[in-house]
Amino acid sequence: MPSSRYDDDPADETVDRRDERVYEDESGTRTSVAAVPWSPAQIIGLIIGIGYVVLGIAAVAKTGFHTSHIYTPERVVWHFAHTPLLGAIEIGFGALLILASVVPGGVRSLMAFLGVVALVFGLVVVLDAWRSDLHSWLAVTHRNGWLDIIAGSVVILAAMLSPVVFPERRRRVRRVERAAA
Repeated sequence: MPSSRYDDDPADETVDRRDERVYEDESGTRTSVAAVPWSPAQIIGLIIGIGYVVLGIAAVAKTGFHTSHIYTPERVVWHFAHTPLLGAIEIGFGALLILASVVPGGVRSLMAFLGVVALVFGLVVVLDAWRSDLHSWLAVTHRNGWLDIIAGSVVILAAMLSPVVFPERRRRVRRVERAAA
């Protein structure tokens, strides 16, 4: 008579199985696959990441990008001053934030790190720590700094405080044939 052996805790039978898909291979091993973990931080990271990528692309489209002139021209895009270099940095920042957000459960440490980077950069801009250099390289103003402070703070808080939701678990069942005694 076949019996079943569970790779996880057999006493845990309270798992809701609505969205479960069951696969069975030739050896008789059945694998049930449930939904993957997710976090509200992923949604927040995606929104902010997409926003930065779109802003960066708009800036590069308006300023152009030439490797011999990455600091010029300076243009205003959606009320934020930009150089081609700042547009490229925003595209890279947004892409990294998107990559950190699409991983199941979210790569919270990378999201928090990117949030800290944005927050510190925004503070440096708003406090005029390197005003002449940053303005000549990136054309940043206080408006850019406040955008980075707000975005960085939201990403940090989301990465630190958002729970990870585990909708269901994976479960493997293997049929073991016992010889008749």
